[in-house]
Amino acid sequence: MRSRFPGMVLFGLLTFLLVHPCTFSQLLPPSAPPTAGDSATRTAAESQVAPDAPVVTIHGLCGYVFLPGSGPDAAGSHTGAVDLTTPNPNCETVITRQQFESLIRGISPTGDPQLARSFARDYTETLMFARRAIETGLDKDPVVHALLQYRYQQALYSIFKARVTRKANEMSDADVAKFYNANRERYEEFGLLRIHVPNRPEHHPAPGSKVQPKVDVAADEAAMQALAIKIRAEAVAGGDFEKLQAKAYKLAGITDDPADTDLGNKWTRDNFPAEYQSSVFGLKPGQVSEPIHNSSGWHIIKVVSRTTIPLSEARDLTLQLVVGDQANGVRKAVTTELNDQYFATPGLRDAVAPLK
Repeated sequence: MRSRFPGMVLFGLLTFLLVHPCTFSQLLPPSAPPTAGDSATRTAAESQVAPDAPVVTIHGLCGYVFLPGSGPDAAGSHTGAVDLTTPNPNCETVITRQQFESLIRGISPTGDPQLARSFARDYTETLMFARRAIETGLDKDPVVHALLQYRYQQALYSIFKARVTRKANEMSDADVAKFYNANRERYEEFGLLRIHVPNRPEHHPAPGSKVQPKVDVAADEAAMQALAIKIRAEAVAGGDFEKLQAKAYKLAGITDDPADTDLGNKWTRDNFPAEYQSSVFGLKPGQVSEPIHNSSGWHIIKVVSRTTIPLSEARDLTLQLVVGDQANGVRKAVTTELNDQYFATPGLRDAVAPLK
């Protein structure tokens, strides 16, 4: 009994991509195009094997493997299969050169031949264990079924991202220059310092007492806002940000190490929270923002530097922006609403992160 490859390709491919993420990333196209020598070597190797010639033959495996609810029997099971625990030398699955190359090129048009050989061995094992999992009835478990659907969606997400990235990598220098000139403000990078003042101070029992002090939330929040205004005035006067951060935490009764004040110099309009950009990106180097409030407290931002990436160094960022724009176009097409009653979380003090 011989089983042809296409019947099990979808489940096997998606399973392989998720079980072997490192190999998947290795098979993605390199940033540099293949050389003429690489192409010649590949063509020479291919010319020795006919398109319909077997390149992978799995003896002892036959029958199809489909995603649940798909395939010719629409049962999410296997058709014409022989149990893998029963040796059957007449049962085999054959993958031709054309079929295998269609699979490989779907992952990487310029895949390394050595990686393709490794992929073939690993993929064979993936198919075998996928079949065995179905034979044992794992696919009938509702929890497993839900997981398979999620993994399927994850794999399609990864495949789509890889394809968009490949298309972006094909941009010509003229296309890069056109995008750069139309979006120059997106190539400006900001160096920032930040002081964090928490929403509320921490209260500790008096020495030798285990009684927690009474807390007036409204008064505490007002006190922290006043502290943020005072700290900001000292920052405008030239105060050292690290010392001011330590002072803010001390006055707030926080015994943790002070938050890091140096946010780095790679902030742009695409990676900085949009709701705070008007308070920060209108400043000149050396200027300090008014206290900015969010769920974790008050933030006082100083612009240290503003530089624009030149066109000669802008290709990598341009590709990132183009890919990001396509992804954001998809995201903006829908809105997500969560049930706050179901997804409620304990009222813990948020971890300090850059304005998130």
